[in-house]
Amino acid sequence: MGRFETAEFLKQVSGLLEKNEGKSSIYITQKRLSYTGSDSPIPVVTESSSFTLPKGESSTILKSEEDTGSYPLLIRVTDGNKDKKKKVKLSTVVDSDKLETFWNDYANALKNGFIGLKKKGKKKGKKSKVSKK
Repeated sequence: MGRFETAEFLKQVSGLLEKNEGKSSIYITQKRLSYTGSDSPIPVVTESSSFTLPKGESSTILKSEEDTGSYPLLIRVTDGNKDKKKKVKLSTVVDSDKLETFWNDYANALKNGFIGLKKKGKKKGKKSKVSKK
């Protein structure tokens, strides 16, 4: 499957979790979307340094300026089915300025869908016995 808009992605994730009913694993990955090809920003070289290696070998380390740009976030959800034809893959790209609202909606969709998870109960502490004299 392709990439969805964020609203459609949330609907699809909710549907996948509902269909799963807590019976099998759901795999969630998220990473910064990096540029490829002609969209790739060219790093600016600020310093070049070299060090000594054994005879006949040389190497140069190039340091670039720290990247201060904002990148979109790629989020993927899959059901982990081993059969490639039956495997459900969902993905979306979220811009950094819309991330806060997306996280709230995404967290609610996941909380509602993870019905198999149970809250841990607190263990009762041992009561000390009071001896009567």
